Amino acid sequence: MNNFQELTTTKKGNLGEYIVDKYLLGKNIIPYIPHPDNNTAHPFDRLCASRDKKNVFIAEVKTKASRNYYPDTGFDLRSYKQYKFIENKYGVEIWIFFVDENINKVYGNKLSKLETPIEIIHKGKTLKYPLTQNNIIFFPLEYMINICDIDEKISQELKNLSTRNYEYLGGFNG
Repeated sequence: MNNFQELTTTKKGNLGEYIVDKYLLGKNIIPYIPHPDNNTAHPFDRLCASRDKKNVFIAEVKTKASRNYYPDTGFDLRSYKQYKFIENKYGVEIWIFFVDENINKVYGNKLSKLETPIEIIHKGKTLKYPLTQNNIIFFPLEYMINICDIDEKISQELKNLSTRNYEYLGGFNG
């Protein structure tokens, strides 16, 4: 049996979560870290609250670069459906943070903004977002807010942990 914490993808995800935690703490947001069985995935990455307790939201961290050939990035459709269930049932806002080691940046937005329909012309082709392909939902980079920069040393650590396949290779300019 593999130890979940020893998986390369888990190590990379943990590093991305550390980067976002550091950013949130700098903005006076407390990221509460779930402590489930240490050998399994958790239902969401962080429950966050402002120090004044007036703002509560869930932060989901996706430690992956955008795609090379399209002006977008995304994640598993199954996860999206789970986030939407939580958002709809409990009325808690979901923020998606993308930690992109290829451009040394963290960007993202509220899920409600990311899923706003938009058509983008890219290389003469009309792309309708949100876009679903092969059980992955993609969102346009146009909707992303620049959150913070990633230190070059940490970015290199992320690159060393990359397990990305060729089809999803990333670049912010598409």
